[in-house]
Amino acid sequence: MARLSTLIGLSVVAALGLTGCGKSTKSSGPVDWKGVFTTATDCADAGKLSYDECSDAMARAVADHESNATTYSELRFCEAKEGPGRCEFGSGKYRSRLLAFLVTEGKPPKAMPLYPPAKGKTGFRDSGGTLYTTDNEQLTFSEHAQTMFETHATKKR
Repeated sequence: MARLSTLIGLSVVAALGLTGCGKSTKSSGPVDWKGVFTTATDCADAGKLSYDECSDAMARAVADHESNATTYSELRFCEAKEGPGRCEFGSGKYRSRLLAFLVTEGKPPKAMPLYPPAKGKTGFRDSGGTLYTTDNEQLTFSEHAQTMFETHATKKR
């Protein structure tokens, strides 16, 4: 009888332990595929999405950029904040130059505008300031995005 009680007790402990493990596994879930691209062709060439899916997602990201990017009345104000050569002119205002897109696989796929990094940093940044670099193993970088990354990398002195 003592042996049966011990087995039941161990079974309960094991079940509780597995229940805890199940919760942590469930919350982590599968990681969506993400990539950094400069064009819909770059995106489609990665083989995860069609050209049309990439193009549609990027068009939505451009619309987001045009309506939500921080704007400046003069180039000098934009460059003071963003850095020299990191601004573009559009809709009567200056704003950070759109360099690439972070594309995430999904239904539908999503794209987010990416900008030059803040002064002293390398990579691309989103509007919230999150930095995306080529050493992130969870991101696919197209060859052209890699070139843009290197072009806008801050040289260490």
